[in-house]
Amino acid sequence: MSLSKLIDETLLEMVNVRNEPVQVRSSTRISALIDAAAEVVEEVGVERMTTAMVAERAGASIGTVYRYFPDRIAVLSALSLRSMDRFLRQTRENILRDTPKSWTDMMMIAFETGVEMHRTEVGFTSIRLGDLVSYPEVEPSGIRSARIAGAFAAIISQDFGLESTPELELHLEMTVNMTDALLVRAFVAEKNGDEKIIAEARSVIQNYLGSFSQK
Repeated sequence: MSLSKLIDETLLEMVNVRNEPVQVRSSTRISALIDAAAEVVEEVGVERMTTAMVAERAGASIGTVYRYFPDRIAVLSALSLRSMDRFLRQTRENILRDTPKSWTDMMMIAFETGVEMHRTEVGFTSIRLGDLVSYPEVEPSGIRSARIAGAFAAIISQDFGLESTPELELHLEMTVNMTDALLVRAFVAEKNGDEKIIAEARSVIQNYLGSFSQK
């Protein structure tokens, strides 16, 4: 699975959390509602966000919110999926721009993209890359960090000749999870990120990635 394929799947999931087919007019309204949700989440957090807050921030009626999203979880799911989509797109763009010489360099580009997203994407620190809601019926392969790891493993196998094994995918998934958690810690109290924590996180991820080649 490549990043492009994962982006396509993410877009399909975003459509599936809504009640209506997306047309141009509806798409504009939905984007405005998700923008409003991102602003509310950044200000009050995921737990305190309500559909009423989203409607008020968007200048829309509560009925408009429920027309596209059945409940607050659907709003948060759409915001979470959009954050993932934008992260994946920016990561792909940065990889193509920087042409990493090794697979570990590529993963560090993903790390730096995460730093960039926390600084520029409204609500990203609150939503994170991890799954917003845990469902008992979700298969392990459907867990978001596992899917991202699978996409990176496919690229590593194709572009860097390293066999995509379960061990590699697990290592990459732990990298995604650690990056997610460590960067949230860096940005949770500092809007632009605590530089010391970011530096420590960068060192942790670099060392962890390097440890795979030593096995």
